[in-house]
Amino acid sequence: MKEILISNIEKWLLPHLERAFATNSVQALKHSHFSSFDPDITFVFGFESLREFTDVGSVGDVLQLAAQSGRLKSIIFFSSYGVYGPKKSSFKESDIVCPKNFVGTRAAILEDILVYLSNRYSLDLTILRLFNPYGPYQLSPSVIPTVLEKIATAGTVNIGDSEKVRDFFYISDLIDLLTLLIDKKPKGIDIWNVGSGIPVSISSLITKAQEVTGGECDVLFDATKLREEYDYDYAVADITKIKKELGWEPKISLEEGLALTYQWILGRSGK
Repeated sequence: MKEILISNIEKWLLPHLERAFATNSVQALKHSHFSSFDPDITFVFGFESLREFTDVGSVGDVLQLAAQSGRLKSIIFFSSYGVYGPKKSSFKESDIVCPKNFVGTRAAILEDILVYLSNRYSLDLTILRLFNPYGPYQLSPSVIPTVLEKIATAGTVNIGDSEKVRDFFYISDLIDLLTLLIDKKPKGIDIWNVGSGIPVSISSLITKAQEVTGGECDVLFDATKLREEYDYDYAVADITKIKKELGWEPKISLEEGLALTYQWILGRSGK
């Protein structure tokens, strides 16, 4: 089993990573975790728990210290599609980086820090711009678990804008990609979009979820669900580059992924 060091990863991803890899986790990276780095172990991290810009700078300082000392050689960063400027078609890796909210800005700053460190200290860096992963252990307010939980209880889904379009992909496909990267050990700097490449509106997602589960839920417009910061109307990945360069593409359809996630939700609720 391959060993990885993980930090600042969304909590719902941890059980999936722990099932696939031998993990050493330091969830909120601090200077005290400096000794956890090993040049022979891939460092996988995201931006969970970085609530302020000062937190981002602090992480950058730790990574620079690890790189300077030779303890850090290979990084995989879970970034976000939020780094892109808004558009009405699929995002390509060559599109302008122009974030419009804090999530995207935080991810973009970390990308810049990592590219600098990679160039300065000859690190191998892979940036994965994730779209909308989902699956077991993910909870509300993420849209798929919210919809499936309401179907399980015949409840009401409160939605701010049901016509927003997203790109959903199942968690096992992300784990497969991570396994591929750790085995392949790409050199230099690589940036790839990670998604299904298939646009799905929230309204069609709800319809499909009801068809897959055989259950029902009511849908209610809720103005409080509209985000204060900019929220993308259309966020879909162009995955041409990763398919060509890595030979990776999702294997799990939305229908199968919804069914698998619903089974987990029913088991968690005791139904």
